[in-house]
Amino acid sequence: MKRAFFVLTFIMLALYGRLGYELFTDDSFLESSLSGSLSDIAETVTAIPLQSTGGEQINAINYFRQENDNIFLVSNHILYRFHTSGAFICRITDPEVMQVAVYVIDRSTKQLIVLGNKDDIHYYSFTGELLDKKKITGDEFHRIHSIVMHDHSIWTAEENVCFDSSTQQLCIEKQVVKYDSSFQKVEAYKLSSADLSNKPFCSSFLQLELAIAEDTGNVYAYSPPFTPDYLLQDTLLLRHRQLTPGHSLYTDDISVYPLRFGRRYWLSSYHNSADPTQDYTFCFDRDSSKSWKVTGGFNDDFYHTGRVSNLQALDAYSNSYYYSKPGIVFIVQLKG
Repeated sequence: MKRAFFVLTFIMLALYGRLGYELFTDDSFLESSLSGSLSDIAETVTAIPLQSTGGEQINAINYFRQENDNIFLVSNHILYRFHTSGAFICRITDPEVMQVAVYVIDRSTKQLIVLGNKDDIHYYSFTGELLDKKKITGDEFHRIHSIVMHDHSIWTAEENVCFDSSTQQLCIEKQVVKYDSSFQKVEAYKLSSADLSNKPFCSSFLQLELAIAEDTGNVYAYSPPFTPDYLLQDTLLLRHRQLTPGHSLYTDDISVYPLRFGRRYWLSSYHNSADPTQDYTFCFDRDSSKSWKVTGGFNDDFYHTGRVSNLQALDAYSNSYYYSKPGIVFIVQLKG
């Protein structure tokens, strides 16, 4: 009887030890914070006050990019060039000619390849001289979401409204297309939605952006979800499966993920100007396995401007971000 008791005790201890180890190593129990400051993830934050363009003050800023001593940005659908000191240099595009949707910098030719709002492509010099223009398809149902330059090629995320003869319904086809620098199509990849733990993240309703995994050079598409409810669980699940950025859960070449993959941090930021209560920022630190799910964004403890509700990637590699206040842009260099 005594021996049976010791055997049973040993089995129970072994069982509880195993359960404790599994509990300790289970990703779902990793630390998660509902509040955070920029200093938690940022090494430095640099403020650049922007001079007036001569006609109006720069307020809302999109597609902020840096090239050596030049910085480019879009405000009110106009592309501008500034010095890194914030001094205004010139206006690149004329709003009476085109409304800027997105653009990319071709560093090899020192040109700006600008996508308008009607599928038209304009090539500008850094001084604002129009060098060339062309149309991609001319199809009013065709739309380009984003554009990046990578390995001397142009990559775009596109969608097209089409008719599915098998279901007799309209459908939206999305794909990533690779072009050469002259916008001649090289190849196209069908987009798939990475079904993280079988929960939707509404990628079909938000604009797709393209990003590059720095370690592999793989291209993937990103779209923030409307709600962060499943971001923490799904991101830890993604980590548990040990997927690398650009690797699909299925058989397609390029997948849609609800977060950006940086060198150290995985980050998703959603901003709703109509309803700020829906703003959130999710961040996962691969080094410490700590995560943040912050409503309204991280608190700016560098310049004390309040919460940063709209972190935008500075480049396609997602290691630096920016945010803006009226007349000022802030560059965030992440740790690691």
